[in-house]
Amino acid sequence: MTSKFDRAQFLRAAGAVTVLAATGQTMAAEAYQSSWPEATLKQLRHPSLKDRVVLITGGSRGFGWFIAEELLKGGAKVALTARGEDALKAVARDIEARYGKGRCVTVAGDVSRQPDCARMVDATLQGFGRIDVLINNAGRSPQDFRSGGVGNGMMVPFYETPDDALNTIIDTNLKGVWYMSKAAAPHMVKQKFGKILSVSTSAGNMIRAGNPIYGPAKAALEAMTRVWAQELKGSGIDANIILPGGASDTSFIRQEVAPGAVGERSKDGRLLPGDVIVPPAVWLCTDATNGVTGVRAVGRNWDRTAATAEEAFQKCLDPHIDVPQIM
Repeated sequence: MTSKFDRAQFLRAAGAVTVLAATGQTMAAEAYQSSWPEATLKQLRHPSLKDRVVLITGGSRGFGWFIAEELLKGGAKVALTARGEDALKAVARDIEARYGKGRCVTVAGDVSRQPDCARMVDATLQGFGRIDVLINNAGRSPQDFRSGGVGNGMMVPFYETPDDALNTIIDTNLKGVWYMSKAAAPHMVKQKFGKILSVSTSAGNMIRAGNPIYGPAKAALEAMTRVWAQELKGSGIDANIILPGGASDTSFIRQEVAPGAVGERSKDGRLLPGDVIVPPAVWLCTDATNGVTGVRAVGRNWDRTAATAEEAFQKCLDPHIDVPQIM
C-alpha cells in the first residue's frame, strides 16, 4: 500500500522537484523556498562543506531534498537515492542546471533491500571517489497502513494492525538504516573520517498509543545509533540522531491527519515547517562538529537568535542520558 497525496500540490507549495509517479508526468524544477532566515542559512555554510560527499537516502523530496539543497549551496556534492528513478532524474537535471555538472549522483533503489544499499554506496564511490556523510532519511509512514495518526479514525490497536505494516516499516525504517550504514562504514573507517546521521522522531511518539510500529522502530534506531557511537569512538566516525521535533509539513503527513496544501500547513501552527530539520542536519555534516557523537539534535530547538551556528546547535541538543529510561 502506498500513500495517496497530491504530489503536484506538494511541489507547488514546498518547492521540491520530482515526477508524478502515478501519471508519468514530469514537473518543472522550482526554486526551494526556505522557512529559515538567510542569516541562519549563511551560518551553516562552513568552509569544510566544499566538495564534501554526502549520501542522502530518500533524497528526491521532503527532508532529504531540503537538506540536499542547503548542502549544495554550501559547496557539497550529493548522492541522492529514492525508489522512483524518474523523480531522481528530474532532481539531477535541476541540480545540474543550477549548480553545474559533477555535483550530484542519483541511484534508484529500496533501502529495505540489502543489495540495493550496497549498490547505492558503490555508485557514490564511483561518482565521487569517497563518502564522507551518510544521512539515513528514507522511511515509510505508519499512516500508509492507517496506523500512527491522530483521532479515532486512525487509532488502530496493535492486534488489528496488519503484519505487512510491521514488515514494511521495520524493513525500511530500521533494517534499511542498518544495511546502508553497514555498507558505508567500512569505507569511512578506511579513510578515517565519516559521519552517519539518522532521522528519528520525538520521544513521545515512540510510546504513543495507536503508533505500535513506527515509534518503537525509531526507539530501536536511536538505541542502535548509541551503540554505533561507542563502537566507532576513536575511528574518526561520528554517529548521531537528527529529528524535526514534531510533525512537519511534508507529504509524509497525510491529509487524513492534517488537511490542507502541503507546504502551507505550518503557517497556522498545525505542523512544523517542512525544512525544520535542515540546520542541525547540515551543521552535523561540517568539521565544526567533528568528534560530536551519540547526540540527539532537535530541529525545532535551533536558536534563531544565536550569534553563531555553534551556539544555535548547542541549544537543539537533548540532554545526554547514559541509561535511557523508556518506561
